[in-house]
Amino acid sequence: MVKRRHCCPDLPAKRRLIDPAHSSQRRLVLYTPSIELLRCLGLFLRRRCYKLDLSPTQAIGWLRNIDNYLLIMGYQPVSFLSSGSVVFLYMLCRDLISPEADSVEQLQVSLLTCYFITHCYTGNENGYPETPFLVGSRTAFWDRCLSYINIMSSKMMQINSNRQIFREMLAELKAVGR
Repeated sequence: MVKRRHCCPDLPAKRRLIDPAHSSQRRLVLYTPSIELLRCLGLFLRRRCYKLDLSPTQAIGWLRNIDNYLLIMGYQPVSFLSSGSVVFLYMLCRDLISPEADSVEQLQVSLLTCYFITHCYTGNENGYPETPFLVGSRTAFWDRCLSYINIMSSKMMQINSNRQIFREMLAELKAVGR
C-alpha cells in the first residue's frame, strides 16, 4: 500500500496552495478607491440637503480638513478616509442627516458628528480629540453623539459583522455617483 503525500510536505497546512476548484470558500474582493466614494458621498449630501446651496466638494473638504489635522497632530499614522470608513460614514449619514436641513451649519454639525462616531468606532486610536469635529456647543455635540449611537448601534454592529450588509451599502453609495 502506497501512502499519498501532500505536494508540499514541508509547508504547514496554512501555507499550502488551495486549489480553487476544490475550495468551498470563494472570496470576493470589493474595492473602490476612497476618492471615488468621497465623491459619491458629496453627491449624496448635496441631493439629500436639497434646500441648501451646497457643492459636493464642500462637505468633503470638511472631512479632509479634519483628516489632515489628525495626521499632522499625530492622532493617526495614515489618512482615515479609506473605502471602509467612507462606507461606514455613508451608512450613518444616510440614516441620520435630515433632508430638511435648513442651513449649511446644521448639515456640518450632523456630518461631523457622524464622522466623529465613525472615527471612534472604526479608527486606530482609543480616543480622538473632539475639537476638530466640534461645531457649536460641546454639550450639544455629546448629546448628539449619544443620540446617534443609540439610533445606529445595531446597524453599526451589523455592517462590521455581516459582509453582505457592507456590500449592499457600498453598492448603494456607488450608485449615487452614477
